[in-house]
Amino acid sequence: MARQFLQIRRSLVNKGHIRESYNLHQLNCKIIQPMKKKEKDEHFAAHLPGILHYHQQMLGDGLRNKLLYEAIKNHVTSETSFLDVGAGTGVWAILAAKLGAKRVVAIEIEECLIPVIYKHAQENGVANKIEIIHANSDDVKIRGKFDVIVSELFGGDALGKTTINSFISLRKRFLAPNGVLIPQKLAVYAAPSKVEKSIQDIPADLPIKSDFLKSLKFNYAQNISLAERPQIKFLAEPQKLTEVDFRTVEKSLSLDNLSLAWKLDNLSEANAFTVFNRSSFTDEIVLDSFASQSWGAATYEFQPFAETTGEIKFNLTLDGQKGNWSISLPSNPEIKTQSFSPVFAFARTRMAQKMTPHRKFKSLESNDKNAKLNHKAKKKTG
Repeated sequence: MARQFLQIRRSLVNKGHIRESYNLHQLNCKIIQPMKKKEKDEHFAAHLPGILHYHQQMLGDGLRNKLLYEAIKNHVTSETSFLDVGAGTGVWAILAAKLGAKRVVAIEIEECLIPVIYKHAQENGVANKIEIIHANSDDVKIRGKFDVIVSELFGGDALGKTTINSFISLRKRFLAPNGVLIPQKLAVYAAPSKVEKSIQDIPADLPIKSDFLKSLKFNYAQNISLAERPQIKFLAEPQKLTEVDFRTVEKSLSLDNLSLAWKLDNLSEANAFTVFNRSSFTDEIVLDSFASQSWGAATYEFQPFAETTGEIKFNLTLDGQKGNWSISLPSNPEIKTQSFSPVFAFARTRMAQKMTPHRKFKSLESNDKNAKLNHKAKKKTG
């Protein structure tokens, strides 16, 4: 019960409905207080620029827009009921309404996007044809079933438990018999790569070493913008790490120890593995995220091997908090496997911090004490 309470509390804080404070000198516990109007407005104002920037990026992705529009157009008629989950700025709901769908519902959890959806619907002459719902899709109750459901609930956790469970719930609660889910499948691919501008190249144009920083950075995947992707050269054809079919999946996937191997004639060039998604909107319409600005691609860099030819193996556990990966040479088992994880970077930094001679001022010591008290309060409420 306590854990459920904490989850609800965090959700309310994130949405701006409540604020948190600590009464450390009396009960040493966390108190939940309703947000005042001014605090709600401040939360709303602080949240708005990031939301608008994200959706500007999404709407500026011509490749994604074109493919998703084609998929929707292929399935919407005057007899179609259409549900847009995570509607964002409302463009897919608006397009369905303009295509003549008999019923259109748009669900969006972000409060600041609700008026955006309505204003866009007004601009396009379909405001009276779209039902807008401000809710979490997992909680909402809607009458009837839908012939087409569009949802891009992925964020940074494309195949995580929360995303998969949300899709299962959507399908079972809202999809009509023989209905269409868009996207219908999502696959994760990887390829051995050469990154032209890598972690190895820092610091630029300075006569100093920074090997410690490099050793830490290797423990984090590097998100690669669309503009940076021409700097990445695939050294072999991408292979599929894992895949989910949203039409049939019944439980979350295991994302532990996903592994692939390639035989390379240019092994010594490899200094990274590139990981990206392919989203199947229909059987014929597939979006490759490596060519899309609104979908992520990441590189997992490593120290190049001296060997010029041989087999290279990539092993990956996809976990936002405790993910890890390793690179090995099965054809040369005597060569040490390279292993990486954010946990390694944390441990190395903490250890180095304890061993570093330095002075600390009282104001920082006071902050450390408050942080410890807050941590104790969190443990007690859990």
